[in-house]
Formats: sequence, C-alpha cells, structure tokens
Amino acid sequence: MRRKQTILIIVGIILGIFLIFGVPIVINECYKTNSGYVTVWNGADVLGYYGTVLGSIIAVSTLVVTIVFTKKQLQRESFLKTESEKWNNLKSTFLAILDTINPMKTLKDIADNGIADPSRAIVILQRYQMDCKMVNDQLNAHLNMDDYPKFKKLIDGIADIAEDFVCISQEEILQYSDLRLWKHKDSAFKMMEVEKEHPGTFSEENLAFNEEIIKKIRAINYENINLNISKLNEKFIYEYETEYRVLLQLVGSTFNEINLETQRRADEILLFSAKKTRKVHNHGKEKS
Repeated sequence: MRRKQTILIIVGIILGIFLIFGVPIVINECYKTNSGYVTVWNGADVLGYYGTVLGSIIAVSTLVVTIVFTKKQLQRESFLKTESEKWNNLKSTFLAILDTINPMKTLKDIADNGIADPSRAIVILQRYQMDCKMVNDQLNAHLNMDDYPKFKKLIDGIADIAEDFVCISQEEILQYSDLRLWKHKDSAFKMMEVEKEHPGTFSEENLAFNEEIIKKIRAINYENINLNISKLNEKFIYEYETEYRVLLQLVGSTFNEINLETQRRADEILLFSAKKTRKVHNHGKEKS
C-alpha cells in the first residue's frame, strides 16, 4: 500500500512539473518553428489561454482539496467525540465496579457495631459477597467481543480479587456466626435453668434449639473469635494495598493506551485514503 502511494505521489509531481513548465515550452517551440497548422492567434495568446485554464484547474483543485479536508476534519471530530464518550463511560463503569468491591467500605460498616451486633455484620458481609459475585455480569453487560481483548488483563484481575474478597468474607461470616452464638449463651443457659425448675415451660423446639447452642459454644472461645476477626480484617487490608490498588492503576494505564490509540486512528482519518477512513469508522473491526 505504501509503495503504491509513493508511486502515485511521484507520478503526480512529474505531471505537475510538466503542466507548469513543460506545456509552455512545447507551445513556445510549436510557434517558434512557424510550420504546420497556422492559427489566427499567436503563441502569446495560447500561453495566456493555457495560463488561465491552468489557474482555473489549480483553483478548483484547491477548493476540492479544502472541501475534502474539511469533511475529514469533521469526520475526525465526530469520531473522537463518539469514541471518547464510549471509553469515558466504560472507564466510569470499571471504576464504579472497583468501588463496589472495595473492602474498606465494608470493614468500616462492620467495625463500629460488628462485635456488638454480629447479625448485622453477617448481613453486611453477605451483601458484599453478592456484589463481588455480580462483577463479571456487570462487566459483560458493558463490553462487546471486539473490546474484550483490550481489557482481558484488567477483567481477569478484577475477577480474581473479587473471588479472594468473597472467600475472606465467608471466613468472617463464620466467625461472626460463632460470635452470635456466644452472645446467646447466657439466655440459653437461663432458659434451660427455668425449664429445669419448671418443666414444660418451653416447647420442645425451643429446648432443642438452646441445647444445640450450648453444645456449640463449648467449642467456641471468645478471645479466639476476636483474634480471628482481626486477622481476617488485616487480610482484607493487605489485599487492598497489594492487589486492589494495582487494579486502580491498571485502569488508568489501560485507558491511557486506548486514548492514544483513538487519537492515532482519528489522525488517520485526515489521510487521503478511503480504505483507512473506512477502517477507522469501523471502530477497529478491521486492521488498518
């Protein structure tokens, strides 16, 4: 393609030189010999007429080139606007998804009242797990097959860290579940004492439930629960600092590369090549 364009440029330059310098010389030589076809006009008239025609051709050509270039500029601006809006929206989507699975917000929600209200902490963690598990569906809803290769590394990273966060959340849910049982131990013991003193006070279901609580709490240590929750919180923070922040940086670098590529493709529209222009407007479906 480049070789063909180079040949056309060289031919155009040679043709232009001939039209500007060659034709007047030919006219001059034809009239200088004063032989052959005799006209009622002289060489100066022919040269004047040729100059007028050549000037008109140059003026029309300049106008055509200006119109074509202006059209291409409008196409470029339209392309840049469309592509910029598309990538900016997609970048916002990635950032929103990362914000959704940000573990620090969940930790802050359960830090104040998680120990005092284990049930609330469990609900918060379960809701957070659902958000992490819906990440892939949210990304697939905003991506098409052509765009996917650009974001594969980013998508895989988000999916991996979301799965890690789900696993850590599940471990914390187990700890808060044990803590919830521990907090019910006093009422369970008291109920069993009342039943012992006054048989038949409670239903068999209530008694069986409290017996199960008493059985389970014998294997639970309150200090160990607090220690395990602290370790899991530290694990959340470590993943946030080492993996989550890397993904935030990857979002920025990925879209910087896309913006540079978009600018390059937009500049190609200004080239006088119909094929390149067509490929640019196909948004990368064909290789230029």
